[in-house]
Amino acid sequence: MAGEQTFRAILRNRDFLKLYIGQLGSGVGDRLHQMALLGVILQVHQTAQVEETARLIFFGTLPVLLFSLLAVAWTDRWSRKLTMVAADWLRAGFAFAIPLIRHFDPSVRALYSVVFVMGTLATFHGPARLAAMPRIAEPRLLMAANALSNSSGAVAGLLAIPIAGFAVQTLGPNPCFVIDGFTFVFSGLLIALISRSLRTEPEDATPARPKSTLGDMRAGLAYVMNHAEALPLVLLGGLFAFVSGVLLVTVLAFATTELKLSEFGVGLLISSGGAGMAVGLVTVGRSKRLRQLSALPYVAHILMGMCVAAVPLGRSPWLVGLALLGVGALAGLASVPADTRLQEIVPDARRGGVFSAKQLLAALAFLLALWMQFATGPLRELSPSTVLVGLGILSAAGGAMLYGLHRAATRVRTA
Repeated sequence: MAGEQTFRAILRNRDFLKLYIGQLGSGVGDRLHQMALLGVILQVHQTAQVEETARLIFFGTLPVLLFSLLAVAWTDRWSRKLTMVAADWLRAGFAFAIPLIRHFDPSVRALYSVVFVMGTLATFHGPARLAAMPRIAEPRLLMAANALSNSSGAVAGLLAIPIAGFAVQTLGPNPCFVIDGFTFVFSGLLIALISRSLRTEPEDATPARPKSTLGDMRAGLAYVMNHAEALPLVLLGGLFAFVSGVLLVTVLAFATTELKLSEFGVGLLISSGGAGMAVGLVTVGRSKRLRQLSALPYVAHILMGMCVAAVPLGRSPWLVGLALLGVGALAGLASVPADTRLQEIVPDARRGGVFSAKQLLAALAFLLALWMQFATGPLRELSPSTVLVGLGILSAAGGAMLYGLHRAATRVRTA
């Protein structure tokens, strides 16, 4: 009951509500954009070709690795509101430009540069939003604000992916890119209407010495390497990102080549994973007992691996959707408690560096997973079913190994 009252209280904050509705709008646009890209691939190749899908996602994610440190530094030096508005409206411009680009070059390769630029703008938008949140929400409501903000992607995916799949199948990719552009215009407009100043206040700066983002990240990495409990949690984040990178591409290939689903069917299938993620986030958010289980991230990751391995066992879309529902729910149970535990055990002075290191490791693992699918022979030669079974085994085995490290750290701390 108290949790529900807290959520109602933060939603009565008009500035937060503008930001949250804008996030939901751009989240819907993101899902429409993703399904439209899948539609382009299907138009060119007739199936969700693994190499082409992996390349597109790779170019969209690469900016996280290249520019995340710059984005963090930018966020602390410039207006966060202006950064978010500019990122949204520039992404709108590039989304509007895609149909024109495709008119002159209908190939998938023509979109690599656009996807890269839009990924770069998203890399600047995310840190600005996270840094602005304490300016928007009261301290007592900050956790609820972050929970709602972080769940917006899952909510948007649950609501929008089936509709996006139907829209792409009915209208074609180009009109959907235009609609995507308008969602970014809408998001930027709502953020521009936020009344609070989101600039960094003078008292937030540290006068003793200039901040070095790279130095903070190095210090955070050194801290992680020497902290027995933090290390397996950070490594678990990297494993989770790698599994996600392979799973995202392989499920699309499995759905179009082995299940023979259309864009609408693929959208419904992916939305089952989003629904599971929403269930997992709500469950862990409402259950105090679950949040107190230090082993939960590892156990959830092991069970998630079992569900991934079970995906190709069901030749019916309904059974596959049920397996993906379990994957999403367990992903939610694995990711949120891991970040919460890191926030609890890492001192405030090291927290930014630790999470920067964790984010870069996750980006590197995700990009490695994508690169392996379009640049190396073994994964390209295997069927999607075989890859999914192997990925599930890797996820479960990796989770078990990191749980062993966690248990060793726990015994040392209690000895």
